[in-house]
Amino acid sequence: MLATAAGSKELSCHSVVIATGGFEFNPDLVRSFLRGPISHPPGVATNTGDGLRMAMRAGADLGAMAHAWWVPVVLADGATPTLLLRERTLPGTIMLNGSGRRFANEAANYNALGAAFHEFDVTAFRYANDPAWLVIDNDCVQRYGVFGSRPGQPPEWLTRVESLEALADIVGSDPAVIRSTVGQWNDLVAAGADTDFGRGRSVYDGWCGDQRHYRTPLATLGPLGSGPFYVTRVFGSTLGTKGGPRTTEERQVLSADGSPISGLYAAGNAMAAPTGMVYGGAGGTLGPALVFGRLAGAAAARAAQLPSVGARESGYPQRRLV
Repeated sequence: MLATAAGSKELSCHSVVIATGGFEFNPDLVRSFLRGPISHPPGVATNTGDGLRMAMRAGADLGAMAHAWWVPVVLADGATPTLLLRERTLPGTIMLNGSGRRFANEAANYNALGAAFHEFDVTAFRYANDPAWLVIDNDCVQRYGVFGSRPGQPPEWLTRVESLEALADIVGSDPAVIRSTVGQWNDLVAAGADTDFGRGRSVYDGWCGDQRHYRTPLATLGPLGSGPFYVTRVFGSTLGTKGGPRTTEERQVLSADGSPISGLYAAGNAMAAPTGMVYGGAGGTLGPALVFGRLAGAAAARAAQLPSVGARESGYPQRRLV
């Protein structure tokens, strides 16, 4: 069924390629399938799972439904979802949960960091690290600048507090816990190693940190000073979901019994991601979308007996990949 200005009309065709993106903007699908909560996804709002529902109606087998391209975000200007990348790796920053404690390696890759937001507290019956907060000390703001602002000019949407007690009010934690957390962090920095969560152990951790100390822990390890501090809420979010119909090597959608569905193909975030829960690096969605989109388009064109520019005849077996 195709929606037009004149109304809906039914079309028939030999081949269909589902390339509608993921379902991160569909609350019902998110609740049903994802392994943890997401808030304020920064992608396009039309990623509502239309292709997924089409594939399900056609009897598709599904894969990677619990996984997504996880990322922490902050709300710039109080409204715009913005990827939290550089600032959490700079010396003079830590992240706290609502209990006032650190809960992860703040400088880890953003997809892996997403797992920390899914930790469930079975006693309190809530996600242990939601809400979370990024804390930046004044020395960091003065030295590096944050969120696109020049050094010494923090953006107005960051909340400024003068003391750890005021920080505790923002976080909603016991001030004694905040003081203990900051003291523990500063002791670890002084010793040159984050033995709690391993921040700075990997070369990757300092990639967005202080480049003068790159390839050493000092690229990301720095004490939290005495104030003032700048604070913003951090949300566990996603760049896009990974789940969708399983496909063959040529991206033909597989049915629940494992056989290919005639004429139906999928590509991009609309198909089950072959990477599963991991993230190969920057462009982790774009490269597969280009390659698998071409494979799906060429196979769909051949199935419909249409010319496909540059496509070669394939002798690939129709076996399950993802």
